[in-house]
Amino acid sequence: MVILRLNRTFLVRPTPIIDDCTDSCWRWFKGCLGTVDGTYIDVRVSEQDKARYRTRKGHIAVNVLGVCNWNMQFIYVLTDWEGSAADSRVLRDAINRPTGLRVPTSNYYLCDNGYTNGEGFLTPYGGVKYHLSEWDRGVAGPQIKQELFNLRHSSARNVIEHTFGLLKVRWAILRSHSFYPIKVQNRIIMACCFLHNVIRKEMPEDPLELELPEATEPVNDSSAEFVSTIDNNPTWNKLER
Repeated sequence: MVILRLNRTFLVRPTPIIDDCTDSCWRWFKGCLGTVDGTYIDVRVSEQDKARYRTRKGHIAVNVLGVCNWNMQFIYVLTDWEGSAADSRVLRDAINRPTGLRVPTSNYYLCDNGYTNGEGFLTPYGGVKYHLSEWDRGVAGPQIKQELFNLRHSSARNVIEHTFGLLKVRWAILRSHSFYPIKVQNRIIMACCFLHNVIRKEMPEDPLELELPEATEPVNDSSAEFVSTIDNNPTWNKLER
């Protein structure tokens, strides 16, 4: 496919969050380049290959690694790993490839606990509330700095899940397995990601976003009581992990 030869044209270059960023989700993560996550996309393979492509939920799929910026544009995509592969293994392969994912010194990506917290990759605290669905409206706000960090981390990292959701809403071929050979199916996934970037560039307000499930509205961490707590303990706002 010709479009795949233009990957450097369609994938965006990562740019870090700047010191004077005012975005409510991203201003806490200076130097962050974006988010990393994986998603499963159903495929059709031969009977002898099904075991390798079978996910924990029994689907026959590929584990697609996606890296996107705050504006839901793909920075890097890796499509050819089987569904049985762990997310951390796929990321490790992406980093080790000669033309794979690169993280400049002093920069990093947000990712969930399916990955290892280390240089270039920032995960949330384990054993503490994290996913936005856990911060239902009406519940008490974060009570400790780890909860505050996780809430802000989840709010920013949610952009990759939103991106994958939009990708699958737009391209019906990604919502069910096709009859193409697996090599072609992987190329189709990559091409859809490239075209997604083109659409994001040319159409910043995408009407298809209205078809995505609404994310749970997180607790507002700027409530008067909570701000008072932060003011008395300014180290909370450093969000050191």
